[in-house]
Amino acid sequence: MKARPIFKGFTLIEILVVLLIVTILAGVTIARLPTFSRNADFETETRRLQLLFNMARQEAILDSTEFGFRLTDDGYKFLKFDDGSQSWKDAESPFQVRLLPDELRLVIEADSKGFSFLGENLPPILILSSGENTPFRLILQSKLQRASRTLMSEGYGEFVWDEQ
Repeated sequence: MKARPIFKGFTLIEILVVLLIVTILAGVTIARLPTFSRNADFETETRRLQLLFNMARQEAILDSTEFGFRLTDDGYKFLKFDDGSQSWKDAESPFQVRLLPDELRLVIEADSKGFSFLGENLPPILILSSGENTPFRLILQSKLQRASRTLMSEGYGEFVWDEQ
């Protein structure tokens, strides 16, 4: 008696079921991509702000220069005090003017009492060459996520996010 050959492989039904499952999973993933990108904007901006503030503090100390931080209509910018003209100038890269995505908003709560400094149009947040800075709370808000984080400093040391 001759043995029947055993065929190995998938049936058409099995292949169609797998394709259906993959299609459904891809559809769910693609539908959620805008949410992922909005979360990414919020997370990217939190890391960028902390990094820029810490870099400005280090550069202020190393170069004996003063930095300022100010909000613009659609973002924020760092300023550098120019000793020659005794005025605040826009800082150069990596501290250039930054635009915020439409769904993000910044709010400054700063305590500039006790800081007197030459120059007109004093920025709300100062980062001085002595290592001091204006005590502040910088609140980053996401309109879409209804979430916020607060970058804080008591006037000395690193700038940290309050995770409440």
